[in-house]
Amino acid sequence: MLKDWRDAGFPLGNHTWSHMNLNTSSLADWEADLLKDEPVLQHYATGSDWHWLRYPFLAEGDTPEKRAETRKLLAAHGYRIAAVTMSFGDYMWNDPYARCVARNDAASIAQLESTYLEAASADADFRRAMSKTLYGHDIPYVLLMHAGAFDARMLPRLLKLYRDKGFTFITLQDAENDPFYASAIDPSLPEQPDSLEAAMHARGLPLPPRPQRSLDVDTVCR
Repeated sequence: MLKDWRDAGFPLGNHTWSHMNLNTSSLADWEADLLKDEPVLQHYATGSDWHWLRYPFLAEGDTPEKRAETRKLLAAHGYRIAAVTMSFGDYMWNDPYARCVARNDAASIAQLESTYLEAASADADFRRAMSKTLYGHDIPYVLLMHAGAFDARMLPRLLKLYRDKGFTFITLQDAENDPFYASAIDPSLPEQPDSLEAAMHARGLPLPPRPQRSLDVDTVCR
């Protein structure tokens, strides 16, 4: 799968070997898991910069001290952090979809499709509202998504939704050249808010209404 991904021209980055949660692990164990992933990246990502980290579970450390030590570690190993500023929980639709396919339940699959797109649209509006409150314009957002059968099914419609909202697509590096991501690009810098919600809290600004899903997808095709 990694070879197919690279052959299609897409980059790779580190997400640790076992998707280890930094908040519930020691930093030493987490570092070992991070480094265990590097030979695979070196093998498959030849010719590209794979020194990007996406924290598993977006867990950056459960104490300020641990977060600071982790940033020092990442800087020492030459990593940049792939921050997340747009995410609608796309992974939650994949298991229900598998159940509905097994039952050949077309009506429920249609319901999953509509609620997936609704959630993506509402989340984009939520993120944009925060960005415009903070900065008066859209920042380049970094979208978190996952590999799954339902994501694959929905991707053409999802991309159309984003384009209809005026989004274009750029590389992670181009997005994180924006000043918002300065401390993600260089973990040796003092930590600054790395999500729009955190930036709103830091300024004492109220969050816009958080989108609520119209369907508890976990109950579908049970």
